[in-house]
Amino acid sequence: MSRFVVDPDASQVWIEGSSSMHSIHATATGVSGWVELSRSGDGIAPDPRLGGEIRVAVDRLHSGNALVDRETRRRIDAKRHPEIIGTVTTADRVGTDRLAVTGDVSFRGEVRGVSGEIDVSAEGDRLVFEGTQIFDVRDWGLQPPRVALLRVHPEVRIRIRLVVDPAG
Repeated sequence: MSRFVVDPDASQVWIEGSSSMHSIHATATGVSGWVELSRSGDGIAPDPRLGGEIRVAVDRLHSGNALVDRETRRRIDAKRHPEIIGTVTTADRVGTDRLAVTGDVSFRGEVRGVSGEIDVSAEGDRLVFEGTQIFDVRDWGLQPPRVALLRVHPEVRIRIRLVVDPAG
């Protein structure tokens, strides 16, 4: 297994949601963590082992609207739960550069199992992991706001781009 460390300056998370009035977008930089992946030559091993932990600080989520950002942090209870943590536990190779991944997401003190697919590419010695997944925030106990005619929908699309460097 090769160990890699997330480059927080090159990695990013995008969050897309919607409401009855408009779309909602937020981004987070400063992603941290590590990844271990079994490799074969320049690619993913035929029977890969994958592990890792990815952390996103809630205060790094920004929508461009200070009011929305404050309300998001309040609803997440960012003081008690300052990070969103993803832990990868298993992976299966589903293509030359694609993995089916399972793991857990810890959000607001609730941990839920998740699964999805992620693309892996090489940029020199670095690896880049990219994927998109739709989540229902109610699975983690977060009730979207409803104010008068404004209704925020519970499904959000999360897109992640992790750039990792060889450790040590």
